[in-house]
Amino acid sequence: MFLAVALLIGASFSSIGVPAGWLLGGLLAGIFYGLFIRAFDFSGWPFQLALALVGINIGLMMEPELFQQLIQYLLPLFITLVLTLLTGLFLGILLDRWTNLDRRTAFFCTIPGGASEVIAISSDYGADQRIVASFHTARITMFVLIIPFGIGMIYGEGNMDVQTTAQLLPTGLQISFFAVIIVGSYVLNRLISFPGGILIFSIALGFLGSEFVVNIGEVPAYISGIGQGFIGAMVGVRFERSTVVRLKSIGAASLKVLGLYLLSSLGIAVLFFWLTPLSYLTSLLSTVPAGAAEMASTAVALQLEPTLVASLHIIRVVSIFIVLPFLFKLLMRD
Repeated sequence: MFLAVALLIGASFSSIGVPAGWLLGGLLAGIFYGLFIRAFDFSGWPFQLALALVGINIGLMMEPELFQQLIQYLLPLFITLVLTLLTGLFLGILLDRWTNLDRRTAFFCTIPGGASEVIAISSDYGADQRIVASFHTARITMFVLIIPFGIGMIYGEGNMDVQTTAQLLPTGLQISFFAVIIVGSYVLNRLISFPGGILIFSIALGFLGSEFVVNIGEVPAYISGIGQGFIGAMVGVRFERSTVVRLKSIGAASLKVLGLYLLSSLGIAVLFFWLTPLSYLTSLLSTVPAGAAEMASTAVALQLEPTLVASLHIIRVVSIFIVLPFLFKLLMRD
């Protein structure tokens, strides 16, 4: 019932031209439900299903030229990634000094990696997982609320994902295609697990399947919208009362750090914009330390290079987890 209501609100937002309407509608419904009714945990296969649904739609938009584009963006991505990591490290030090949190917990609160993965491993390093989960939930919620709406207002047309097609419903071939790719992505992610794996597998299989196996034609825009609505609802519903209570226990320092996170992200996006031929809006979506799925969904909704955005975020998340042990040792030195 909750997911159905969230999708209904997302569809309504999209129909009246709200920027990234499916995503924001689902997110706001989730926040309201989590705060005033009850919270749900969709971190298992339901969230992976939503990721796969969004990933397939991204894969269908991919062009072979994307791989040539990625090469020219690797150096700017490396530069901005180093700056993002240093920013997260610096904000972790500030949070450690401004609050009574232990250093491990403060550090994991500000790691600019995938929220689910950071939360999952934080307890292994001795951090308070509840505080880490609350802070990352607030960070992702802030970015997903502010950035899609702000970009949509600047972009001018709001939700641009309406496609002209004679189909009112997906054909049996399209349904079968999506089902096979979702199952295949889930199986691959179980066999070869890494941060954001289900998203990258679904993008890859969606691209390869549509490019070399079968041409499924135009897919109705609401299919992508449903995936965005699911992600928004599943992220928003995490923002429940205990999250607010834990953030209040940290005090004003949490608001300061979140504000600095936002300002630094806007600045780093300017640098990426200067170093690449991309627009500033696409640069912001590609570099902001929010969830890969959430920013990819926003890019899909606003038609701002979704395949490139998703690819750059996956590279960012995987790179952060490679260097995470070294960063942790550096921070824990006296």
